[in-house]
Amino acid sequence: MIINIGAEFGTHLESNEIASELIEILNKIPEKEFILDFKDVLFVTMNFAQAYYAAKSESSKKISEINLSDTIKVTMGAADEAVNP
Repeated sequence: MIINIGAEFGTHLESNEIASELIEILNKIPEKEFILDFKDVLFVTMNFAQAYYAAKSESSKKISEINLSDTIKVTMGAADEAVNP
């Protein structure tokens, strides 16, 4: 299942609450695999990214990301390394 994150959660993902809410929603859906499309997302904070990877690592769902801008890739990559060294 592909989910357009920008359309659902906005173009600026700034809080850890958004990340936690996102993963909580995915955990309630019967699907086992999700592709999160970041095509409309313009900005993410390190708070969002770290909370996202922390919650993702605890989820039983297979979650992947597509269409991250170069700037968002840097932030998300740094957060992933911090949470999953």
